[in-house]
Amino acid sequence: MLRFVVRRLLQMILVFFGTTFIVYWLMFAGSTDPIQALAGERPISDTVRRELTERYHLDEPFLVRYANYMANLLCGDLGEQITGRKVSEILAQAWPYTIKLGLLALAIVAVFGITAGVVAGIRRGGVFDNITLMITLIVIGVPTFVTGFFAQYVLGVKIKLFPVTSTDGTLHSLLLPAIILGALSLATAIRLTRTSVAENLRADYVRTARAKGLARRRVVGVHVLRNSLIPVVTFLGVELGNLMGGAIVTETIFNVPGVGFQLRNAIRLEDGPTVVAIVSILVIIYLLTNLVVDVLYAVLDPRIRYE
Repeated sequence: MLRFVVRRLLQMILVFFGTTFIVYWLMFAGSTDPIQALAGERPISDTVRRELTERYHLDEPFLVRYANYMANLLCGDLGEQITGRKVSEILAQAWPYTIKLGLLALAIVAVFGITAGVVAGIRRGGVFDNITLMITLIVIGVPTFVTGFFAQYVLGVKIKLFPVTSTDGTLHSLLLPAIILGALSLATAIRLTRTSVAENLRADYVRTARAKGLARRRVVGVHVLRNSLIPVVTFLGVELGNLMGGAIVTETIFNVPGVGFQLRNAIRLEDGPTVVAIVSILVIIYLLTNLVVDVLYAVLDPRIRYE
């Protein structure tokens, strides 16, 4: 297990540097005017241009600039915007919104996705199973921004069940954005759990347990559910990173001042330092969640060993 973790950590380092290099290149070297990319849509004078050139070492080779930026990033310095405001200050205000939104969406996916998937798997071919499959297919086929605007109009404007925006970050105001953010993941979790439960119900160990006289509730709750949760936990662990990064659309629709909202604004204004810093942090979150999921394999199923 230790060798596996070390090997994964080395792979994560390569992925992290590769991803940040590509994003940094797209924001700076890939731009026809990197100084204008730093300034965004604002017109810049010669004085500001000289100041930005000195501040971001734009007169140096690209690889040297990237190395300097990564050295500062690894030391905790995320850089600053053209206005002089540190990116770390922006993220410090934005992270609480995104974390609450992502965890709330993940909780909805885990609770309702696993529950509905187990019931559909046990009653495969029944009314509940058919209705669930139809609804999940519709949810998977509809883009998030369509679902978001539709739910915002119906549940927020017409019925007034939820707030239209979520600038205050309260649980009630974040509930609808969390449902929209986790809708696709919820549909996938239901279908994945349903398939896994249905397959395990036909396994040999289930027939053996029933032949021993074990109650159906114990067979499903102890044997089937534990084995069926392995792919589901894998999906949920990876999905946590996806929810953090995929919140850009949902946060924009509901005006949630989170990380996704800030990333969208930074991309629109071509704010290079903010984009690179946010993407770098999201990559770290995604890689760490994948590592935790891989380690949890052995906890859920002792037969799984990493050599």
